[in-house]
Amino acid sequence: MNTWRTMQRRLVDVALAQGAELAGPLSSTPAGAAALRSGIQYEAFLRQQQRCSMTALSMATGIRTQHQRWAHLEAAERARLAPDRAARGPGTPHVFWHGPDRQTDAARQLVVFVNGWTVSGLVWPKDVVSHIGQTCDVVRIDNRGTGYSRTAPAPFTIATMADDVAAVVRAFGARSATIVGLSMGGMIAQELALRHPHLVDRLVLCGTRPPAPVGFVAADAVIEATMTPPRAGESLSEYLARSWRGVLGPGFAERRPEAFVELIDQIGQRPTPHAAVMTQLRAIAAWHGAHRLARISAPTTVIHGTDDPLIPVGNGMRLAQMIPGATYIELPGIGHVVPFEAPDVLIAQLTTA
Repeated sequence: MNTWRTMQRRLVDVALAQGAELAGPLSSTPAGAAALRSGIQYEAFLRQQQRCSMTALSMATGIRTQHQRWAHLEAAERARLAPDRAARGPGTPHVFWHGPDRQTDAARQLVVFVNGWTVSGLVWPKDVVSHIGQTCDVVRIDNRGTGYSRTAPAPFTIATMADDVAAVVRAFGARSATIVGLSMGGMIAQELALRHPHLVDRLVLCGTRPPAPVGFVAADAVIEATMTPPRAGESLSEYLARSWRGVLGPGFAERRPEAFVELIDQIGQRPTPHAAVMTQLRAIAAWHGAHRLARISAPTTVIHGTDDPLIPVGNGMRLAQMIPGATYIELPGIGHVVPFEAPDVLIAQLTTA
């Protein structure tokens, strides 16, 4: 038993190290991205076997692993936040969502907010959520590794996270939903529309890109800046403010200080661990198959800022060209975080019949 567990752990560690090192070069071609996805899926299989072994061992000895203790604590936090959201067996979402437990009225549209790389469902402008919530049921998903889904099974792919969104829509009791995706959340939304088209009434894609190999990548300096560790003596809020300024439009923090503070405060409520940041980055790098976008049938609106440094504006243009009938809205002077930088535009899109 010990030999088998040791071998599993070594295989998992090797797969993780190689996957992180090769993610960038592999994702530049469809074949490379497909190979990276296969590696992620294989690692996920190994980790699942490891979890099963450790669960059996824990049941036999009564001793929990560190991850099991974390999962237990997170389950308690989720129960505190949503006490009526009881497990319902197979199909129960692996991820947590913020908002009502169930559909409040069959006549109300469900709007699902899916956030981007490194941030959870906590990070959406309160005014936007409140405004849309006047006429719709609104849920905000904590993607795997973020918020109250930190201990959800990993690693994962964009397709895995799309299936998580589908599970939430079904668990919520809605037949379909409007899906609002920002950045990586827009990638998840596209994959959802491909994998579960009957669940998607409409797509609103903000600051995102198409699958490899047709997207435009950010400059290395931008990526590096988002992943730079805190400086000596730097507080969490100072670190977040410094790193997030680099993906916003020029002068946003000075023009809209209250919105900037809200953004940083929301991110700081439950920061995403570094391991999850890297796991999400691998999922993004492994996402491919741009030709599939021609199959999306849901009405789609693409919103992109001209000054987006993280996902350059050419991505939005190309995405709108590849999704049949998509509407393209370009926002001068706006950076990557469209919901905070241009909330009125997003509200107008979601309240227009």
